[in-house]
Amino acid sequence: MKFFSLPLIALSLVCLTPQPARCARGPATLDDLKKIEIICFVPTWLPKGFKVKSVRITYDEPGPDDGGGRFPLYNIEWSNGPSRTGGEQTFSIDSAREGIGDRNLLDTDDSEDAEIPSPFGRMFIIYTPKDSSREKAKGDRPIRNPVSAIRNSSPGRKTEIKSNWTSDANMIREKAKDLLVHPTLGRYNGFSATGITVSDFLKIINSLRPIRP
Repeated sequence: MKFFSLPLIALSLVCLTPQPARCARGPATLDDLKKIEIICFVPTWLPKGFKVKSVRITYDEPGPDDGGGRFPLYNIEWSNGPSRTGGEQTFSIDSAREGIGDRNLLDTDDSEDAEIPSPFGRMFIIYTPKDSSREKAKGDRPIRNPVSAIRNSSPGRKTEIKSNWTSDANMIREKAKDLLVHPTLGRYNGFSATGITVSDFLKIINSLRPIRP
């Protein structure tokens, strides 16, 4: 019979135990978002049947000018599961620290853009399919849809809706001091949805609040 020394067993247990830094990455809960120092938004209104599908916390790698540190990012998705027609209704939030691109792009010609009010100021969104009843401006560019038109729009669900990146209060504060600064607590937030109406998207956006008061 072979015997293993206690130090060797202890070392094996340490190696098999996940390290804290890795535990902080990947799947998480809404309560975990209250423990990180950045502003994390959650809606106080969602369409009936929506539940949290996934929560993820990741960390942005510090750049050469960041001086070290950890820079958390978060992602949340809600859904109501597959519908009777096989589609899934979802709403999701993505965050970014820098290096952002244009989110207002959809890989389809059947899309339309609009401008809506939000807790972040005026927000630009794009959705597909477009509303065939919308009045168009001269040329191919659609008119920015007024909020009243969105609220009274047809109840048809959209295949996809995306907002542009929006700055939170920390990002605005940090950029006001230095436009070229690498954000510490400031984050950009992008919002997406599938299978819901533009009117419901507007309701969700205007119900967004920080998860930690």
